[in-house]
Amino acid sequence: MQSWLEANGRKHATDTDTWYVCLANELLSVVEKSPLFQGREAQRTQVATALSLYMQDAVAQTGGWTAFKNAYRQRYGTELPFYVPGKDYVADEVNHEDIALVLWTRLARPAERRPDDYTLQDPCDAELLHVAQVVYELLNRLFEEAPISETPSPDAWVMDINRLKTPVMPLPGSCADTASDRNAARCLAYSGGEPLLFFRTYSELAYFFVHTLGWENQKENLLPELSGHSHFIIYANAKGMLIGHDVACYFHAPHNTIYSPDETRRTGHRLFCEPGACPFDLLKYGIQQGYLEEIALPFANGRNILRTDGDFLMRYYLEEYYEGE
Repeated sequence: MQSWLEANGRKHATDTDTWYVCLANELLSVVEKSPLFQGREAQRTQVATALSLYMQDAVAQTGGWTAFKNAYRQRYGTELPFYVPGKDYVADEVNHEDIALVLWTRLARPAERRPDDYTLQDPCDAELLHVAQVVYELLNRLFEEAPISETPSPDAWVMDINRLKTPVMPLPGSCADTASDRNAARCLAYSGGEPLLFFRTYSELAYFFVHTLGWENQKENLLPELSGHSHFIIYANAKGMLIGHDVACYFHAPHNTIYSPDETRRTGHRLFCEPGACPFDLLKYGIQQGYLEEIALPFANGRNILRTDGDFLMRYYLEEYYEGE
């Protein structure tokens, strides 16, 4: 009961809580049997609680699940990421596709302690879909007898819905004459209006700073914090100049000799999942130009998932870095 109340953001139980706690315990027995959660005792309880929260919200048509669905539909005009609802999908009842997504959100986790501390999960994993079906059969059988909770669950238990509400900002133009920043104007004049410049090493980048941008040739003036990195991109536009490090190997631009198909296949997905791995405007520009088309998540349908649900994944994983400075 204490775990259930914490998940609901409450200190005191209501008349319906005992029923949903009993459901969570029944769901826990389903979760415990799945190899997806072997060796993950704490996570099992969280998953069972989330599935019971989903049932509570689906019955009452309030709470975090309803808030997520409304925000997602308003943003993308469809019901769900990853899953195309079947002909039996009923928006105000329980559905296999919904349950699969709830399971995915408990397995695919944004970074917590450090930027690369995120976990990936294939939304089409056979075992995940199997567990979703078992859970669906249980919830569907109990749906008519489930009590209606008068107290909604927290809006953010699925994900922070404010991330879905963040507007997509247009990128600045790339004309040297309109660039308000001197460095950006010099980059664009040097490149003939091409916004992206690529540098394999820090030495090449520092040389450009001095001999093209006119920076004083003193170590402390040449961004020495970048000296341990490589594969740089300068992105210049009318707004200013930004620099991405350790990312040039992923951008399949015609003039990028640093592009690496092998590295892109192995680790390119980090741009979409690792907060701060790439300045967001640079990432957005690469997507718009089609330079990141070869990147795939590391599972069977990973490339197609990025093509169809990449914006949602960036909002989910990058959190405040999405459209951030």
